[in-house]
Amino acid sequence: MESIPKCLLLPIDGSEEALLPIRFVSRLFPQLDQINLILSYFVPSLPPVYKQRLTSKEMIKKKKELLRDREKHARDALDHAKQILSRHGFSADLIQEHLQEKAMSVAHHACRLADIKKVDAVLVQKRVSSPLEGFLRDDPSNALLHYCIVSPVWFLEGEVDPSKAVICLQNEAASLRAADHAAFMLADTQTAIELLHVTHSAPHRFTSPAFAQSTELANWLKTEAGREISPIVAGSCDILKTAGIADTRVRITILPGREKEGKVAAEIIHYAKQHEIGIVVLGHSDPEGVWSFLKTSVTKKILGDFENMAVWVNQ
Repeated sequence: MESIPKCLLLPIDGSEEALLPIRFVSRLFPQLDQINLILSYFVPSLPPVYKQRLTSKEMIKKKKELLRDREKHARDALDHAKQILSRHGFSADLIQEHLQEKAMSVAHHACRLADIKKVDAVLVQKRVSSPLEGFLRDDPSNALLHYCIVSPVWFLEGEVDPSKAVICLQNEAASLRAADHAAFMLADTQTAIELLHVTHSAPHRFTSPAFAQSTELANWLKTEAGREISPIVAGSCDILKTAGIADTRVRITILPGREKEGKVAAEIIHYAKQHEIGIVVLGHSDPEGVWSFLKTSVTKKILGDFENMAVWVNQ
């Protein structure tokens, strides 16, 4: 099957930390000449005093200096990012730049740009280690979930091994969107894919090939709990097959666990760490307004606790 070009958006701010997703992408995709990458830099807005009509020569001079410094910082950040990309093997012809003055939050700007450019994913490096620190340092996770309704967001932290991925299945359409995104992004890679469902009704953990299901899985899917998730499992398998992913790369695991948001999140993270899984793919249900982000969810719990992983969130 012919490889389909992919487009990724990487917001940068001049820090080395913001460039860490580059290493993950270079390890994930064997053909970087198929990756279009947009570097976005959102420059700080001018202080209000400089937005008025200036009459003082001193103020005009200071404004010019401020604009010159701001442009230099942006140029330096973009040039440095392009050097890192080139060092990892990205094609200079496939790197775009987007420079814009920040009028809203970076998350808002990045998501709007992602929608306009129709990117396949927004890359974000996790910069916090606890909910309290996230609050103090303006953790953008909630804002990105709120604004990035169309484009998936890849949250990354630490050293990520892209050789194994799990697609977390719940009884909702968002799981199929997650499977579709993972199939598209992973079809050209060698990443092993696991469909993972956590349920209290499983007597024990069991794993089966995805396309030639074991008797144990087939029998469990006939139970009351199995029938609920069965359409999502079947739909996910069809999506992966259609993407041309070999059956040897895909399996299904049913994992026993409590079906509360925090417990499910903890089970997923523990399982991923135990089996050295680097990519966790989630389907996040469409938000019902700003207040919904004050509630707990599997997505938010995982984003708060994951380490040395890439968490792909699809809405």
